[in-house]
Amino acid sequence: MAENLEDSIYDDDAAVRFIQTHIPQELQGKYTDDDILLITDTMVDYYQRNGWLDADEEIEIDMEDIVNFVAKECKKDKDCHFDTNPESIRWIVEAELDYEETLG
Repeated sequence: MAENLEDSIYDDDAAVRFIQTHIPQELQGKYTDDDILLITDTMVDYYQRNGWLDADEEIEIDMEDIVNFVAKECKKDKDCHFDTNPESIRWIVEAELDYEETLG
């Protein structure tokens, strides 16, 4: 995760484009841009709950924990109309984290 996500120049549209092109081909088109935004917003909720948005040091993310959190929260969301299988969600989470790394 970027050192301080709030201070980074995070662009939702650029993140979605990045994610859509960095997930496996079999998942491309399976998730709409809005689905991806819901997932990335849920990731930010995870960061907030863990007090990471204002962290001054590098954060070690437990991939299993964040993937399970995102999958569980998305299942509960009335706007979720997509596959919440943790294996599929993991690809999106990993792509989003890769996008964050491009921010520096």
